Amino acid sequence: MTLEFMWGVVAFAFGMSFSPGPNTMVAFSTGLNYGFLSAVPFMIGVSVGAPLVVAAVGWGLWEFFSVFPGFYGYLRYAGMAYILYLSWKIAAAPAREGDGNMNRGAPKKPPTFLNGMLFQWVNPKVWLLAVTSVTTYIGMDLQPAKLLFLCAAFSVLCILSMITWTLGGKLSGRLIRSPRALRTVNLLMGLLLASSVLTLL
Repeated sequence: MTLEFMWGVVAFAFGMSFSPGPNTMVAFSTGLNYGFLSAVPFMIGVSVGAPLVVAAVGWGLWEFFSVFPGFYGYLRYAGMAYILYLSWKIAAAPAREGDGNMNRGAPKKPPTFLNGMLFQWVNPKVWLLAVTSVTTYIGMDLQPAKLLFLCAAFSVLCILSMITWTLGGKLSGRLIRSPRALRTVNLLMGLLLASSVLTLL
């Protein structure tokens, strides 16, 4: 494992983890509506689930997709449909009068660890980064040390990204005092999350 390999992996993982996408939009929305501590289980779930997808691809799942490309297509479109559903839930959630941190239309509880972990398996952006990183940095000659470093890099940068975006949502919540403003931000977050589907197409 060379320094060039490690730097390339970290740079790629940083860009993919911190750029806007389904995970970051859900983290921001959760921080805005429920607070930072309530988002911790979801953040940990993401930081566990994303590397698991990378590990699965590294151990040969991407070869399965190359033999059965239709399966990847179905998974990709199912993930996009779920992201659009989450977008609608976030955008359509009206703020409760007198309480800028809760929504009538949103779930009564913030997303859990299991929600965050399982979401990665239908998140097209995670599959894209997993296939791209494995084919680019590891290739056909699987080296366990390289795959382990790749998974570790994504895990660390995922949790840092989730913390950053959740704090952004939490701090935004302090500036948003009226239910109308909260509804507007929720609508914007929903639209941004939906727009991530267009980039994946």
